[in-house]
Amino acid sequence: MKPRIITLAAALLVVSAHSSHAQTLNWGAPIGEPLVDSNGDAINDSYVFELGAFPLDFNPDESNVGEWLTKWRVFDALTYDSLAGFTTSTVFILNGVTSSSDKPNVSSGSFANLKAYIWIRKGDEPVPGSEWFVGRAIDWTFPSQGGDCCATNTLEWSVSDLGPNEVPEWGRQYTLTGPGEFTVTGTDGLQTHTFIPEPSASLLTLLASSLLLRRRRNRA
Repeated sequence: MKPRIITLAAALLVVSAHSSHAQTLNWGAPIGEPLVDSNGDAINDSYVFELGAFPLDFNPDESNVGEWLTKWRVFDALTYDSLAGFTTSTVFILNGVTSSSDKPNVSSGSFANLKAYIWIRKGDEPVPGSEWFVGRAIDWTFPSQGGDCCATNTLEWSVSDLGPNEVPEWGRQYTLTGPGEFTVTGTDGLQTHTFIPEPSASLLTLLASSLLLRRRRNRA
């Protein structure tokens, strides 16, 4: 058999193995989904788009944003098409609830029973200038075990399916507003939010001096 034929046969075996011993997962959002940053400007392809999860014992909220990235486990990623808009990706959930994705930074190990999130971001640190959207629908949970193609339905996880009570962990989804700093731009699509600047050392000194002066005046 010629090398080219061998390569093709190997690729067909991989596809066959995925389709017969895996559950298909489609995720993302419809093409053309409006997506803007905290200033209301359209985002570009410098943003990271990831599907993943946090450990079962970790609840991402405003009090622990500094830990999100260290706890984050990537199941799949997609490349944002700034011309067409937010696109979708297809990935397989393999036996053991592991990912078939060949994208960089995909985590090894099982995702069984973990809540799934979509994280859109520019900048990894929770500082002014970084832009994040983190959200999930209530039924986005990885299965307890790997599925079979013919026995399990394909999973469809789209951000357009977020319900009226599913407020994003960070950012805005239509009329649902989560934490972060932003400019109101309407009610359509997704919006990433940025972070409030921390007070500078000089500002803290000024506030302390002002408080001390006020106390002295009160005593007088």
